Amino acid sequence: MSEQQKNETTYLFATIGSLTGRCGRISQVTTKAEYDGKALARVGDTVTYDDGSKATILDGAGSAAMWEDKPLALVGSRLSNGDTITATLRDGWGITVRDGEPIPGLFDANWTPPPAGAMGEGDTHA
Repeated sequence: MSEQQKNETTYLFATIGSLTGRCGRISQVTTKAEYDGKALARVGDTVTYDDGSKATILDGAGSAAMWEDKPLALVGSRLSNGDTITATLRDGWGITVRDGEPIPGLFDANWTPPPAGAMGEGDTHA
């Protein structure tokens, strides 16, 4: 493992069907973005549990990966019921965070993206 790899963490994107710590599954997504045939989840999307209860994804990739002004969800994203996304069905794509290089909004439920164009990027990027 290179020195650079030792100083970075990769967070995988959550997709439809991704699992939570309390056995929920991401059941409804609002993007058309896909990775390997699975739709990507984002902040505001829905997790459903076996008992029929639901929770909402609260945080995600921040400014590192957004779709239509909402961060994409990651393994590690928190839910409205205190649960967390713990596993994804696709393990090849996510964001890499290097030590000492913070990402605005990463896992921050209170973060609001700057107005469109303020980050120098389009409205739909992943």
